[in-house]
Amino acid sequence: MTDVLDAALAVLSRGALCHLAAPSPRGPHVTPVVFAVEGGRLWGTTGRGTTKARRWRRDGRAAGLVRAGEDWVSFRGRVSTYDLLDPSTWGDSIGRIREVTAASARFTLRNARFFAGYARDAARVPLAWTPPARVLFSVDLEAGLVARGSHVVERWGRWGRGLDGAGAHRAVRDPLPDGGLPDDVRTLLTDRGEGTLALEGRYGPVVLPARWTRSDGVFLVVIPRRQLALAAAPARGVASLVIERASRWRAAKMRGALIRGQAATLVPAELRSGRRSLESAIRDIVDDDPEDVAVIRLRTRSVVWWHGWASGTVGRP
Repeated sequence: MTDVLDAALAVLSRGALCHLAAPSPRGPHVTPVVFAVEGGRLWGTTGRGTTKARRWRRDGRAAGLVRAGEDWVSFRGRVSTYDLLDPSTWGDSIGRIREVTAASARFTLRNARFFAGYARDAARVPLAWTPPARVLFSVDLEAGLVARGSHVVERWGRWGRGLDGAGAHRAVRDPLPDGGLPDDVRTLLTDRGEGTLALEGRYGPVVLPARWTRSDGVFLVVIPRRQLALAAAPARGVASLVIERASRWRAAKMRGALIRGQAATLVPAELRSGRRSLESAIRDIVDDDPEDVAVIRLRTRSVVWWHGWASGTVGRP
């Protein structure tokens, strides 16, 4: 177990951003955050009034993904928050005072480049991004995967073993919601590329790297079949997909979108009908044998977008 966690911590130490998810009935809420690792936990900050903070007050689970070149770690665990304005968090803060102090210092040093970016854009930084409005949090690494490319090499904690796929695929049209989506964000969503998938599996939320394409507006998200089996994805449910243009040091230059909606799990090799049309739709983004992949068909219900400090939500009720 120690060797597995050491392998995970080695990847985490090299990654710049974590795509961190909070559970939500509409699909996990996922955004990129800077982070640090201290005492075997992942640490970060979020705005006191953000969706993540609100969701964690109701459901204290989290999941995340950190990439470092071809290597990546997916993890999940319980969240603890440390907020001077929230008495319910003071017990944890006092009990872990040394760790909280060390984590705060490590977080500041590790992410100095981003803080330099904030300083450069100080005149435009909203109050919610400044220290007085931020809350420190930690995530226990209760379960995780260590992988290189499409191959999982280590894992710890509880994971699934099977995949429950829908029996048929039928092509449908599903255009993005009209109005309110900036053009420079919309252009990220038009063709195909790499993204970050989040879904609610049998043992909790899971965040995985993925490739995606669009067919008649529907997002088809391709994942190695074995990875989706470990996540124990349901045949039907909700899921989220992050598509973005990131910056390694300047938040003002980041833009992206969180697509959330109804999801169906499809295993091309097991479909009773629609296999040929599905394989044709994903052909350009599949490197492995089509027998070894699974697909999440995501029909958009809402899009949370961001461009620098600006953000908004568009979608259907």
